[in-house]
Amino acid sequence: MKYYPTLTIVFLLIYSINTCSQTKDSINNLNFDELTNKYYEYKVTDSLKARKYAQAFFNKSIKEKDTINVINGKYYLCDLLRKDSTYFNYIDSIISRTKRKPNKMFPAYLYSLKGRYYLNRYYLNKSLKNYIIALKYTELYKNDSLKHIFKQKISILKYRNKNFTESKMINLDSYNFYKENPHFINPREYYTLLSNISSNYLKEKKYDSAIFFNKESSKYALKNNFLFFIPYSIYRKGQIELDQKKYSLAISRFKEAIPGIIDEENYYILSESYNYISKAYTSLGNNDEALKYNLLIDSLYSKTKIIQKSQRNAYLYLINHYKEKKDLKKQLNYIEKFLKIDSILNSREKNLSKTFSEKYDKKRLIAEKEKIIYELKNDISTFQKSKNYFLVILFIVIILFLYQYNKRKIQKKSFDKIITDLKNKKTTILNEGENKIESSNISKEIINDILSKLHSFEKNKGFTNSDITLSKLAKELNTNSNYLSKIINQNKGVNFSTYVNKLRINYILLLLEENEVIRKYTIAAIANEVGFKNAESFSKAFFKETKLKPSFYIKELENQKVT
Repeated sequence: MKYYPTLTIVFLLIYSINTCSQTKDSINNLNFDELTNKYYEYKVTDSLKARKYAQAFFNKSIKEKDTINVINGKYYLCDLLRKDSTYFNYIDSIISRTKRKPNKMFPAYLYSLKGRYYLNRYYLNKSLKNYIIALKYTELYKNDSLKHIFKQKISILKYRNKNFTESKMINLDSYNFYKENPHFINPREYYTLLSNISSNYLKEKKYDSAIFFNKESSKYALKNNFLFFIPYSIYRKGQIELDQKKYSLAISRFKEAIPGIIDEENYYILSESYNYISKAYTSLGNNDEALKYNLLIDSLYSKTKIIQKSQRNAYLYLINHYKEKKDLKKQLNYIEKFLKIDSILNSREKNLSKTFSEKYDKKRLIAEKEKIIYELKNDISTFQKSKNYFLVILFIVIILFLYQYNKRKIQKKSFDKIITDLKNKKTTILNEGENKIESSNISKEIINDILSKLHSFEKNKGFTNSDITLSKLAKELNTNSNYLSKIINQNKGVNFSTYVNKLRINYILLLLEENEVIRKYTIAAIANEVGFKNAESFSKAFFKETKLKPSFYIKELENQKVT
């Protein structure tokens, strides 16, 4: 009996060695995708297990001399240990070696890894610099597959820089390239491309196209068993519904997407999701829930220390919330946080819009910060505070009054000038540049003939036809568009579009001055009367010619007629 403990220990040791050996063998039998999945499975819950899988991934890639996976393995190890500098030093050392003998893959791919790292952490300028270098190498060594992947990343940067049209053009160019060359498709990048095109169309409020490409991205993810992408398609659907003012539906979509986004550790999208939910609740008048999600954005920042744009909106909301609650300490806390993240974002993205800053002026925030600190320290009397507020309001009222007075004075001067001009040249609709006959490569006879026909066109009010175009008018005058365009440019002093708009505006000025009935029309009806297709284009053309809005001009004209 006394030997049993010893035998038990020996048995347990043998069992432990066998188990470890079997575990080691089983890890070594996993492929790169399986090791990656295991790494991410344990990354948050068990860092020791995650490190085993990361090390196995790294060792396997070295054994198989797979350079790209060696780099990925190094990233997994450094990411666990939070040693970003080690990862960058490793990449830079490979860049240094591969730059001596560049090829289709290297060093382009290495620069793109740095670009991706900076993009995920919102260092946009650094990201762009690395992607531009990567793109240069793909063009030099004709790697079309990588070139379009890198162009997609530059498209994302253009989107974040508010160059929405250019972003869309790049994405559609890649989309068409892949349709003609499907063998170049990288499945994961192609999903991202479809999703980004959906975002491009959403920005233009072309909802049908946005929904179509989002559905395509979702179907593509399911087809390739990319289940981790599904939350992003749901998130995009929430964005579309939010933009369509379907607030309750949008909230449900974002909440459905959030667990998968958290699993992916995509803190940028997670923070944006909280931001959108807050906006939806605000629109529904549910301020308690809106407050909750803005506080979640603040909590996420405290946890990750990753600075991003959605925090601007959150802190502006929290500043105003605690201002209304008269909680000066919390108001000051969020002002300081806003100023900090706003300053860092502006230094990183020098070319990006300052919209959030403009909505809550930085100088005013700084002044308000100093004022709150002063109030907390010195407990200014209610009377003194009221006096200060009164003086500020009085100053603003005076400034606004002076501005409106000066604006009104300028408008009246413009109006009087138009009335004087109308009295002096009632019979002439447009005469600028009419004495200029010369036009290169066109005979004087043709020029005179076309000018004569243009005179008839003006006299007969042909410009009031809303469907008139350069080609249609050229056909009516029995000439070609090129001749007509040149003659208008050189003899009227403007291009065709401006020429027609000037005729229309000058004509309506005469009509409004002479015809009381016309003055009673709506702006849209007046626009239609002289050939404009809508009130907006008419108002723009009217303001361009007169520096006045049509409504103001008609009102002044009515007042003048009464007096």
